[in-house]
Amino acid sequence: MEDTHAAAERPADTIPSDDAALSPFGPKALPVDRGIKIATAAVLVALVAVGGYLAWSIYGNAQLATTQSPSARAVANLAAIVAKSPNVAAARITLAEAMIANDQLDDAIVELQAALKLEKDNAVALTDIGLIAMQRGEWKTAEDDWTHLIQVLGSAEMSSKDARLADAYYYLGTTYVEEKRYEDAVANLKKSLSIKRDSSPAHYMLATAYQRLGLADMQKQELLIVVAFDPKQAQANYDLGLIALKSGDVAQAAEYFRTAADNAPASITAPKDELAKLGTAVDHLATAQRLKASSPAKALSEARIAAALDPANADAVKLVAELAEQQKDTQRAINAWERYLELVPGDKTATDAIKRLGANAK
Repeated sequence: MEDTHAAAERPADTIPSDDAALSPFGPKALPVDRGIKIATAAVLVALVAVGGYLAWSIYGNAQLATTQSPSARAVANLAAIVAKSPNVAAARITLAEAMIANDQLDDAIVELQAALKLEKDNAVALTDIGLIAMQRGEWKTAEDDWTHLIQVLGSAEMSSKDARLADAYYYLGTTYVEEKRYEDAVANLKKSLSIKRDSSPAHYMLATAYQRLGLADMQKQELLIVVAFDPKQAQANYDLGLIALKSGDVAQAAEYFRTAADNAPASITAPKDELAKLGTAVDHLATAQRLKASSPAKALSEARIAAALDPANADAVKLVAELAEQQKDTQRAINAWERYLELVPGDKTATDAIKRLGANAK
């Protein structure tokens, strides 16, 4: 059986909160606030992944819950095992997790509660019940579940290194965000990160809490940590793009939006929409060419926007490389030349520049 905390670290689509401020990365989007929450989405992944051998989406068609589906057959087989061993908590939990994968949440709760009667402090059963409450938006119930689990795990020896405890604080912090108790969310997410510092979802949720508190600088700091751990994380890149756009750094915003657009689910159009608002690559490249002699810094910005709008435009990428090297922006120049080589394999100008810049960087 796979630990729920491992499953919760996986990337997933986002879902909207009950807040007026919804993410464009959820199945519904409102324009008021672009704050994004990945945590509850990770919860949903955890719900379907805890069994390890079952990875059926709980968003699947209800028709999957028939005797013809593998998940339904698994439920039937595991129910037979539980019938023979009704007093084995682990068997009931495994059945419950199969039921979760088959979208039988009410039945799963019955099994998990039965398991807790046998083992009242079973951390796996408590976690699964908490995750179901979160999925259903039963936030007060979830809060009580996570508080109980934290008490159970926190009393154990070596709890300060227990990843399950980190996850419980993370889920509680997420629940507090949903309840608009942002200070409490921050406190618990920090406790989670004190145990598991490299948790990208926890850093993202902390960024969300800071954003709701109006702490823009701290939000940005957490988002930068997220992309340091996961450079292609679409949601964090999108948020950083909005922040850069607000500060007037259009080139940086364009690059963040490009990363978000390239890595967002196909149904999410917000990053592409933001890119479209910036104009065309052709126009920005023409501006860059016009400014490269008189204002190379502005030309570089325009070339970066052009390359973000059209990553396959070799002329734009090459101009970014040339201007970045001229501006002594060595790493950006190297990155651009490497990208140019992808577009124009074997180009000697690019290979020579990479060697030269690499040697100068040492």
